[in-house]
Amino acid sequence: MTLNAYFVEYVVAYLHIIRPVNCIITSISVLVGAWIARQITLSSTLVIAALIGFTVCAFGNLINDIKDIEIDRINNPMRPLPSGKVKKNIIWFMAFACMVISSTASFFLGRIPFLIVIAALVMLIFYSVFLKKTVFGNITVALIAGLSFIFGGVVSSNMLAVIPAIFAILIHMPREIVKDVMDMKGDRMTGAVTIPIMLGPSRAYSISAIFLGLLCLVLPIPYIAGMLGTAYIIIVLAGAYPLLGYMIWLLLRKPPATTLPLISNLIKASMIVGLLAMIIS
Repeated sequence: MTLNAYFVEYVVAYLHIIRPVNCIITSISVLVGAWIARQITLSSTLVIAALIGFTVCAFGNLINDIKDIEIDRINNPMRPLPSGKVKKNIIWFMAFACMVISSTASFFLGRIPFLIVIAALVMLIFYSVFLKKTVFGNITVALIAGLSFIFGGVVSSNMLAVIPAIFAILIHMPREIVKDVMDMKGDRMTGAVTIPIMLGPSRAYSISAIFLGLLCLVLPIPYIAGMLGTAYIIIVLAGAYPLLGYMIWLLLRKPPATTLPLISNLIKASMIVGLLAMIIS
């Protein structure tokens, strides 16, 4: 392997561990919380808020992977930490840097934004250390996802941010449950108590389908209430509903383990479609 190829592989491994796509989605979620039902503007304050969302998400991913090294040796041995592609002490430093950057930057946005960021950081730590492999882990992740929109709404004084926050909770719950089903082997060996372990995969799939069904029911509300326009409902009907309907169908059929990564990725795709609908409207 050439020096350049080694350097690229090294950089990619460290980027992979922060899950940049998820971090970008979080940044966009912050902006949607600020923009929903309003004209799109991009002030320096909102840019900082979006970057804070990115670093908070990166912090959570880094802490999560540090805590999950032993489980990932079983479930995902090729992940950067268990495979040895990245060094644990550097990941600790990256996590600390993200925590300091996000909390310091939020301090200059005001007391409430600062408290929201601190709350998110604390919740992420508690999730990774104590809650992840319990029945409360999924709820924690969903609430943190909702906070991204609330944070953007608080920064721009937009109370309508609560709407996408509710959507975020309803979409993240099933994704986290599906991911728990994917991780059942390692979770059992480490004594975790997740929804799939407690109730079985079949009931876990049904619960996930229920959350997606509830999301389908509430998605039209912003249009019906006159908060969002025709573009929103068109994108929801043409883009979000087909994805959600297909996932519900798959889940109710009790899919094999090989289908679960597809479902997880489709849920993420539906998140992107939903964000796009709220931005364009």
